[in-house]
Amino acid sequence: MRVATMVGATLTLPALANTLEASAAARDATGKPLLFTADQDAQVAEMTEVIIPTTKTPGAKAAKVNEIIDIVLKDCYKEADQKRFLDGLAHTNEISQAAYSKNFTALDNAQRIDIMTKLQAEAAQQRKAMAAQPADQRYTPFFNMLKDLTVMGYFTSEVGATQALEYVAVPGRFEGCIPLKPGQKAWAL
Repeated sequence: MRVATMVGATLTLPALANTLEASAAARDATGKPLLFTADQDAQVAEMTEVIIPTTKTPGAKAAKVNEIIDIVLKDCYKEADQKRFLDGLAHTNEISQAAYSKNFTALDNAQRIDIMTKLQAEAAQQRKAMAAQPADQRYTPFFNMLKDLTVMGYFTSEVGATQALEYVAVPGRFEGCIPLKPGQKAWAL
């Protein structure tokens, strides 16, 4: 079974990479989101900035994490998960309207943090309620999807990988010929 899974993954990963590259190129060419509306795209950009704000290093907005999320959701997530994410964006605006009579993007930073805290609490309640359900009926709540995608998008972006993390293109230096001591094992690759 593991061999079949590995072979399947080996065959599908290049196809997925091509799909992601094509989607990224399409988004760059048009300047428009692929799955999101323009308003949803702006909302995702602001929400991700709350999760990874600009400090001494650029935040999620500077890394264009919203664009990564748009592409990954479109190409890698099932329709039900895409709908859950889009519904979560609408729900966020409902909470924002109820609390502050404004959509999320019109809120100040303290208000945004308050709304995100409420979403996090809701997600924790959803997870707790799902614990008793069969595995096939469980799902990842919107806030958790957003947080996971934000972290993945940020730390795989050029900004995240080179400015927030220490980037080493090739760890260590290449030494083509290393003398071995008698009886020493060769290095694993």
